[in-house]
Amino acid sequence: MALPNKPKGELAADPNPAIQEHECDCLIVGGGMAACGTAFEIKKWAPAGMKIILVDKASLERSGAVAQGLSAINTYIGENPIENYVKMVRNDLMGVIREDLVYDLGRHVDESVKL
Repeated sequence: MALPNKPKGELAADPNPAIQEHECDCLIVGGGMAACGTAFEIKKWAPAGMKIILVDKASLERSGAVAQGLSAINTYIGENPIENYVKMVRNDLMGVIREDLVYDLGRHVDESVKL
């Protein structure tokens, strides 16, 4: 169920993460397809030396609506318990989820994947 590059088990949430302050000319919030495309285009056309920062709450390899839809094959549940799907999503999104909604999505995710 988990991707090969993902850690097994759940990651402990850090209740007091370190605060990092950065100066930038352009801040892009979100790591989905739109944000990454925006960062790419700004960097391409920006004057030399312009500092661009992209931040996201989750992992960049699978964040945003486009990636969630395209990763459906990676979340195919099959014979696995739906609770494992909920744990995977909770881990990916650092605990910021509504478990009831994720559980409901998990009940229907296999229907969206045609093998």
